[in-house]
Amino acid sequence: MGKIKYLPHYFYMEIKGDNFMNDTDLVVVRNRNNGSTGYTLPDSNVRRFFAAGESKKIPLAELRSLQYAPGGAYMLENLLIVENQEALDILNMKVEPEYFYTESKIRDMLFNSEMDAFLDFLDFATEGALEIAKDIAVKEEVPDTRKRKALSEKLGFSIDNAINVNKIMNEDSESQKKEDTKERRVKAAEEQPSAPQRRVAVPETKPDTPKYNVVTKK
Repeated sequence: MGKIKYLPHYFYMEIKGDNFMNDTDLVVVRNRNNGSTGYTLPDSNVRRFFAAGESKKIPLAELRSLQYAPGGAYMLENLLIVENQEALDILNMKVEPEYFYTESKIRDMLFNSEMDAFLDFLDFATEGALEIAKDIAVKEEVPDTRKRKALSEKLGFSIDNAINVNKIMNEDSESQKKEDTKERRVKAAEEQPSAPQRRVAVPETKPDTPKYNVVTKK
């Protein structure tokens, strides 16, 4: 029986029907998070940083390494979106359609979707997508009280209370601004150092004219 021969890691190839991917292939990965997201892989000397909504092309091998790094699987499932179904299959990531929802799509679910569609979103969305929904619902005060309640129950976090707290904080901030820039309603008389005033009129004075004796010669 012949010996099993292992290929180097970078020659790894995954065959799916007529398609295949190897570890050097680039995969589009987008930051789902509404803030920055980053990771470091010391063994590969890799340091990545994604701005909000930014997409990058990442080698498949790097995604494999990230998946096994501490917190990496959570990041791939919740904070980043791997926009390649083949790569997801190779990474053994079983995802629902809600996995691909962007911030704009989540906002649309909050403000425009039917209630049943929104409930499906709550049931199948990732934790990262639900956190984005929470932030939008609070900051933009989603008007549908049914969606507020359903989202609050899903997260164990009161959307209504958070909105009320934000309103109070905003009112306090406005009041503080007015305090910092307060002006008098009635203008006070301009205060100037008062000069001493004479009680009697000053008599007019002129310089004394010198008096001379006229001497005449005889």
